[in-house]
This record gives sequence, structure tokens and C-alpha cells, in this order.
Amino acid sequence: MATTTKKASGTSAAVPTLDETFTSAVRLRVCAYLSGCEEADFKAVQDYCELTQPNLSKNVTVLAERGYVEVSKVAAGRYTKTRLRLTGAGQAALDGHVAALQEIVDSARTRQASR
Repeated sequence: MATTTKKASGTSAAVPTLDETFTSAVRLRVCAYLSGCEEADFKAVQDYCELTQPNLSKNVTVLAERGYVEVSKVAAGRYTKTRLRLTGAGQAALDGHVAALQEIVDSARTRQASR
């Protein structure tokens, strides 16, 4: 999870920051979907995210390189199925990103309320 230290009134606290990986709506959506299950079939993720196979594959490669998604192959009769799983690091990164987004929203609401 990406965090930064912010000093305020002589104290420091970990503040979540946006994760560059999730600036892609596709990668954010894939990880959000995977966070709701133990693992998922590649085709199920593809259908849910309404992506082409090459587009999903490219984005899963990025997520796997960052250690956010684990890819495995499972024999299913004569075929091999690709399974995707969000790793602990992926869940932590997603949680931090969502927390950072929530801080942005909360800050905007606070400013609007103080006007």
C-alpha cells in the first residue's frame, strides 16, 4: 500500500496516497472484482469488466508484475483454464487507493460545507 507521511502540528501520520496502478479504470475494476472472491476464472473477469481477451491479458500482466494479482493455470478436461487471484499486496494497495479517494471526497465535502 502506498502511504506518505504528513506532518501536522508536530505529529506525523501515515496518509494513504493514490496508487498509479489504479489510474487505469480497467485495473481498478479488475482488482475490485477480484477483491470480492477467493479467485476467479479469467473469462468471468473478462465478461464482468466487458473487455476483450487481449485487453484483460495486458492489464493482468501489469497487475501480476506489481505483485497484485496471481495468475494460475488449472487443467479442466482437455483445456486449461486461467484463474486470477488478488494477492495480499494487491488487496492492501486497493484498500489504500480507495482510502485516498475517500479522503479526496471527504476533503471536497468539508470545503463545500464551510462555504
